[in-house]
Amino acid sequence: MTIRDEIRELCIAHDKFMAEAREEIRSPPVSETEDAGLIYKEYDNNALPAGSEGDADEVSDAPPGIFGDWRDQALAEAMGICLAETRKEMRAERAAEIAPLKTEIAELRGQVSALLTMLGAGDKAKDASIIALPNWRKRTDAA
Repeated sequence: MTIRDEIRELCIAHDKFMAEAREEIRSPPVSETEDAGLIYKEYDNNALPAGSEGDADEVSDAPPGIFGDWRDQALAEAMGICLAETRKEMRAERAAEIAPLKTEIAELRGQVSALLTMLGAGDKAKDASIIALPNWRKRTDAA
């Protein structure tokens, strides 16, 4: 199984989780009875849920997840694995593209070394000594 197949499967699982979450949101907040007409429920979006007002230990500064349960952790782990595998695949592709260039550089270095040896500058080039060039420019400061 390739990484692309794994990514596709993770995306399919994520889509299923999102569909389940949408169904939970669409379900009515209060069950209707047969003899009652319409049931109205008022929502206060800023209020804490009942029962958590006294529990200061449970309140955190972390933003809520997508689902609010174990699926958030599973999704985060799956996305992390997917990201790591994608990066690994990209590094391998990059290394495969760079390998011929490294081989060519090594070949060119060998050719330069051979040329320097043939010209007799091989020992001097290895010592990194400075070679004085003849002064072939005409002097312009005839004072």
